[in-house]
Amino acid sequence: MTALAPVPAEAPLPGRRQTLVVFGGLLLALLVVGLDQTTVAVAAPTIVQKLGGLSSLPWVFSANLLAAAAAAPLFGKLSDLYGRRPLFLAALAVFVAGSLACGLAQNTGQLIAFRAVQGVGSGGMTAMVVVVVGALTGPRSRAAYQGYIGAELAVAQVVGPWLGGYLTDHASWRWVFLLNVPVGLAALAIAWLTLRVPRATVRPAIDWLGAALLVGGLASLLLALSWGGSKYAWSSGQVVGLLAAGVALLAAFGFAESRAAEPIVPLAFFRNRVSAVALVLMLLVGMSLFSLTFYMPAMLQIVIGVSATDSGFLVLPLQLGVLATSIASGHAVAATGRYRWWPVAGTVVAAAGVFLLSRISPDTGQATALLFMVVVGLGLGCLVQLLVVVAQNAVDRRDLGSVTASAGLFRILGGAVGAGVFGAILNARLPDAVAAHVPRGALPPGMPVGFLTQNPAQVKKLPPPARTGLAAAFADTFHVIFLAALPLAALAIVAALLLKQIPMRDDAEDAGPAEDAGTVPPAVVED
Repeated sequence: MTALAPVPAEAPLPGRRQTLVVFGGLLLALLVVGLDQTTVAVAAPTIVQKLGGLSSLPWVFSANLLAAAAAAPLFGKLSDLYGRRPLFLAALAVFVAGSLACGLAQNTGQLIAFRAVQGVGSGGMTAMVVVVVGALTGPRSRAAYQGYIGAELAVAQVVGPWLGGYLTDHASWRWVFLLNVPVGLAALAIAWLTLRVPRATVRPAIDWLGAALLVGGLASLLLALSWGGSKYAWSSGQVVGLLAAGVALLAAFGFAESRAAEPIVPLAFFRNRVSAVALVLMLLVGMSLFSLTFYMPAMLQIVIGVSATDSGFLVLPLQLGVLATSIASGHAVAATGRYRWWPVAGTVVAAAGVFLLSRISPDTGQATALLFMVVVGLGLGCLVQLLVVVAQNAVDRRDLGSVTASAGLFRILGGAVGAGVFGAILNARLPDAVAAHVPRGALPPGMPVGFLTQNPAQVKKLPPPARTGLAAAFADTFHVIFLAALPLAALAIVAALLLKQIPMRDDAEDAGPAEDAGTVPPAVVED
C-alpha cells in the first residue's frame, strides 16, 4: 500500500470576529436540521394518511436515522482528508436537495427514499458543524461554543413540535420540508462567502472497504432493532439474521480499520484512555437517556392526559435544563480548563431524573412532571456537547473530523439500540397491562395498541373506561421501561468516574503543527 505524504498542519486560527460570523452561519444550518427532526415527528401521521401506507410510518424515521448514522463518520473522516469547507457545503447541499424532494413526494415510497437522502445530509452536517467549530477554535474556548450548540439544539426541540403542528394544520405538511429550503440556502450562502478553513494539498487514500462494512453493519443492526417485536418477532429469522449480519459486518469493520491506511474510525482512539472513555460514555448516554426522550411525549399524553400541544410545553423544562447547564458547563470549562467532574455530575443528576420519571402515574400532577423533566435536562446539558470537546482535546488536531464524527455515531447508535430495547419492553409488556386494566370490549374492535403508542392523541377520543384503563396500563409499562434504563445510567456514572483530566489546549497551542505532522509546505490552499 502506498504511503501517504505527511499531513501538514492547519493554518493559525482565525480572529474572534471572523469566528463569530462563521459561527452564526453554522448555527443557522444546524437549526434547520434540529427543527426538521421534531417537525416531522409531529406531522408524520398526517403525512402517511395523505400519501397512504400507515404501516410505513416507522420507515419515515428509520430511513432518515440509518442514513444519518452511516453518513456522520464518513463525512467526518473525509473532512480530515479533503478539508472542512467542501464537506460542510456538500452536506448542506444534500440536505436542502433532500428536503425539496421530500416536500414534492407523491407517495410514501418516494418520501422514504428522499428521507434517506435528507438523512445523509443531516448526518453529515451535524458532524461537520462540530468539526468546523473545532477547526476554528482551540479546545479550551471551543467548550463555550459547544455549549451554545447544545443550547440551540434544545431550543429546536421546543420550537419544532409547535412549528410542525402549525404548518400541518394551517398550511400543508409539505411545508414541513419545503421550509428547510430557503433557510438552508441562506446558510449555504453564508458558509460559501465566509467559511475559510485551510487545508493541505495531499492525495488521500479512501477507506472504501471500511465505509461499506460500516454502512452494511449499521443498516443491519438498526433494521433489526426497528423491526424486532413490531414487524417481526425477535426470534424470527429476519431479525436474528439481521442481528447476526450486523455483528459480523461490524466485527469485519473493526478488523479492516486495523489495517487501513486512513481508517474512518481510527482504533487509536480506543487506545487513548480519555477519548475511549468519552466515546463509550457517549454510547451509554445515548442508550440510557436520549432513547428515553422518544417516549416522553407519549407518556405525558396517555398517562397524565395532557394534549399534544401541552405535552410539547411540558417537555420544554427538560430542554431549558439542557440549555442552562450546556452553556454553564461550556463557559466553566473554557474559563478553568477543567472538565472531569461535569460528566460525573451530569450522569448522576440525569439518572436521578430517570428514576423520578419512573414514578409518574395517572395521579401525577403536571407541575411534578415538569420538575422531573428539569432534573433530566440539567443532567443531559453537562454531557453531550462537553464530551465531544473532551474527545477532541484528547486526539491530534488532524483527527478532529474523525473523532467528532465517531462521537456522533456512538450517540446515534446508542439511541437506536436503547430505543430498540425499550421498544421491545413496551411491545412485550403492554398487551398484558392493557388486558389487566382495560375492561373487555372497551377498545374499538381491531384497534392495535401499537397504533395508540404512535398516535397518543387518539386516546382522548376513546370512551372513559378505555382512557382510564389505558392510562394505568401505560403507566405500569413506562415504569418498567424507565427502571430498565437505570442500570445503563449506572454504567454511565462509572464511565464518567473513569474519565481522566488532561490539560485543555488553548487556541495558541492548538494552532501549532500537529504532532508528527511535519512542516507546512508552501502549497496550502483555502477550502
